[in-house]
Amino acid sequence: MNLLDKLFSREIERRTGAHAISIYIEENTIKRKRSHSLGASALKASNTKVTTKKTEGSFFHRLDLRYPWLKLVVVTLIGIISIIDLLNLTISSTGEYGVRARIAPMSKHLKVTERVLAGKKLVALTFDDGPSDATTPRLLDILTEKDVPATFFMLGTKAKAFPKIVKRASKNGHEVASHTMYHQNLVRISADAAKNDINEAKTVIKEIIGRSPRLTRPPYGNINNAVRDNVGTPMILWSVDTEDWRSKNVDSIVSVAMSELHDGAIILMHDIYPTSVDAVSKLIDTIRKEGYEFASISELTKIRGVKLKNGVAYYNFCP
Repeated sequence: MNLLDKLFSREIERRTGAHAISIYIEENTIKRKRSHSLGASALKASNTKVTTKKTEGSFFHRLDLRYPWLKLVVVTLIGIISIIDLLNLTISSTGEYGVRARIAPMSKHLKVTERVLAGKKLVALTFDDGPSDATTPRLLDILTEKDVPATFFMLGTKAKAFPKIVKRASKNGHEVASHTMYHQNLVRISADAAKNDINEAKTVIKEIIGRSPRLTRPPYGNINNAVRDNVGTPMILWSVDTEDWRSKNVDSIVSVAMSELHDGAIILMHDIYPTSVDAVSKLIDTIRKEGYEFASISELTKIRGVKLKNGVAYYNFCP
C-alpha cells in the first residue's frame, strides 16, 4: 500500500469513528427522552388510578351505582321548583271545602275564588299595624290553613323591618296595603308632612313587593281635605271594630265581631297582638257557620261592582 492509500484509509477511519460517536450520542439522547416520557406517563396513569379509586370509593359514586335514576329525579325536581318560583306559581286549595290542590299563577287563583264567592254573603278580614315577626307569620299559617284571603294595612316602618313577611303575605295571595309610614294622626300634621308620610310608605312597600299599594287606611280613621287630596289611593276604613287592641281577649273579640257582622262588612283587627291571632281561627269558623265567606278588599269590590276612587273613604261594601 503506497503512501497516498495509507493517508486516504486513515482519513476514512477518522471520519467513520466520529460519525459512529455522533450516532451513539444521538441514540442515547433519544433513549433518555423516551425513558423520561414513559416515566411521566406511568406516573400520570398511576395518579389517575389513585383518583379513580378514591372516586369509586366515595358515597356519591356508590349511590350513583346503586340508584342510577336518582340523579335524573333530583335534576328534574330542581327544574320544576325553579319554574314554579320563576312564574310565581302558587299552590292553593279549590272547592268549597278545600279538598283539592291547584297549582297556577296567582291570577288564576283569584278567578277561582271569585267564582266560588259569587252570590254569597261576604266579609273582608283586615289587619293593621303590622307586620310583626312575633305574630304575623303564625297568622299567615292560620289563613293558609283556613283558605282565607285577607288585606294587610302595613306600616312602612314595620314593612321595612320585616320585608320577608311582607313578601310572604303578598305571595300567599293576600292584599298588601298601606297604613302610612309612621302611624301619625294625619289631620294633626301639615299637609306636606302627611303627603310625605303617605308617599314614603308607598315607596317602601313598592320596593319590597314590586308594586305600589293600591289602598290606604289612615291611622285612627282620621281624614280631612288635605288627606283626601294627597293620599293618591282609595281609603278603606271599617264597619266592624273588634276592639281587639282593647280587650286582648279571644272570646270578647269573637263576640264583638259577630254582634256587628253584616254582608259586605270590613272587619278591623290587628296582627301585632297574640290574642288577636289566637282569635282568628275561631272567628273564621264562627263566621262561616253563619253562611259567610271571606274576600280581600279588591275581590269584594270587584264582585260588588264598586269602582274605587282615589281620595274617597269606604266603610263597607254592602250589596
